[in-house]
Amino acid sequence: MTSIIDHDKLAERLGELIGMLSCGDLDEHETSRIVNICVQAKDRPAETLHENYGADAAKVAEYDPGGVMAFIIFVELEDYFAVADTVDELYEQIVDAFEQPALPDYPYDDNDFETISDFYRWVDRQLQEHHGKYRLIGFGESYTNDFQVILVYREQAADILALCKGLGLRAELCE
Repeated sequence: MTSIIDHDKLAERLGELIGMLSCGDLDEHETSRIVNICVQAKDRPAETLHENYGADAAKVAEYDPGGVMAFIIFVELEDYFAVADTVDELYEQIVDAFEQPALPDYPYDDNDFETISDFYRWVDRQLQEHHGKYRLIGFGESYTNDFQVILVYREQAADILALCKGLGLRAELCE
């Protein structure tokens, strides 16, 4: 059983992570609410998912027990994520994330993408040129789409990845 100290440390780290994933956009009450759900899920994953998101969500605890916290964070921060099956659809969601998107249109007829990494490197160059303080990271596991990414502050990306590693959450730079 997890001790209270462990829960406090977990809550602190989750609060930091949620703050960075939302680029500081959430107020402390909303962050605290999400953290509390994650902490509850540590001891009672299926019940917590069922109570907060329904019976279908509770199945995540069965088929991906290690992904429960990432699932909760994704559901709660869904508006911050880009989730798609194709790179062009993903890119359109990235463009839409900015109030004044200076990003170019997706190069349907003029690209040399041979791999997903080629696409991510191109996106990163566009972000560096037009919205330099942001970069993409892949976070969690999308159970229904090929891509699940989130824009974060470039300067915080290493800290986000370190927090995720310490919390046992799947995350990586999109490169």
